[in-house]
Amino acid sequence: MNRRERLKHKRRKNVFIVLSTVLILFFMATSWMIYEFKSKEQQTVSAPTKKKATTATKPKEKPTTKKAEKPKEPEQVEEKPKETIVNNKAIDAYLQEIGFSGSALVIRDGQIVLQKGYLYANRDTKEVNTPDTLYYIGSSQKAIIAAALLQLEEKGKINTNDPVSKYLPNFPNGNKILIKNFLNHTSGIVGRPQVSGNVTPEQLIAAIEKRGIKSQPGKWDYMDANYSVVAYLVEKVSGKPLAVYLQENIFEPAGMKHTGYYQKDVDGGKNISTGYKIDDDGVYQNPKLVDLTKLYGSGDISMSTTDMYLFDKALMDKKLISEASLKKMFTPGSKSNYGMGFYVDPGSYNSHGVVTGWDVSNSMSHTGRTYVILFSNVQNKIASFGKVNNHIYSLLNK
Repeated sequence: MNRRERLKHKRRKNVFIVLSTVLILFFMATSWMIYEFKSKEQQTVSAPTKKKATTATKPKEKPTTKKAEKPKEPEQVEEKPKETIVNNKAIDAYLQEIGFSGSALVIRDGQIVLQKGYLYANRDTKEVNTPDTLYYIGSSQKAIIAAALLQLEEKGKINTNDPVSKYLPNFPNGNKILIKNFLNHTSGIVGRPQVSGNVTPEQLIAAIEKRGIKSQPGKWDYMDANYSVVAYLVEKVSGKPLAVYLQENIFEPAGMKHTGYYQKDVDGGKNISTGYKIDDDGVYQNPKLVDLTKLYGSGDISMSTTDMYLFDKALMDKKLISEASLKKMFTPGSKSNYGMGFYVDPGSYNSHGVVTGWDVSNSMSHTGRTYVILFSNVQNKIASFGKVNNHIYSLLNK
């Protein structure tokens, strides 16, 4: 091999070495870049996963799924019927003796003395009354409306000593009629006219205003129209529809889950009672239910006896209104013994309600020890619930 060939071979060898080195370096650099890229890619993918695990995002998804499924609702819908309880046979026998048709709940010192349904919720189908049966409560609703307004007074949104003109500028004699006059049935208004068809609260109040007054405030004159005005004031000063305000501030705080308006809309319509009235020949008639819009604030609610007890108990426990408001509610506003929603009788507070076909009585002792609640689906079967209540109290005290 001559000198030129050796040099040529040496150059080739050097080029090969350089190229090999470059390839090795290129391969190493490429491998490093791939490694780094994959590492970053893994970090990018894993970071959100880690973030979800350490934040509220994932825990929120599970409750959302549960909420959509509403696991507790079937329990409410499938709530077990209340059992019949008779711990005072004398009271039970007395109610049977007088032909009481309805549901009775008597509680003393937190213990159920009597919880029972009597006779038929529907005389045609022979479906019986039970402790869960619903009844229209008529004027016993007035105590609920009074409690609502007294709540708003405690919040400083209205004052029972204010003239009604402060809230309803066009009300007749509005500068002299105080809010408490409506609550005590001493306003002196003529009342609502006979109207046909559905009416709105605004239309009802306008009709009451149009009829004017018949006497100066102070004289006892019981009429539903007084509490329609009170109900409208609750709406006006609270800024909420009456049904919404009552649900949020009365029914829910008291735990009343079986209270509403038309029976078919309460408890899925499964605890309905049919209202009856006995005619002169002793025949049970089924009178048509009055349009509830006309009884706005004064008799358009239906409920079970248990829910009435829960309302009474919440009142007496000062869960709805204060001690001062409770005293105001139970103070007669005239020579009558009517306070605000309740009659103040010796030893007990009472409310009574009648709607076409239904007759209810709600009574509790001044001490809050005893509650006697009688809901009947026969309007005129019991001549005097006052006498019935008194007799039940006497049987309890034996």
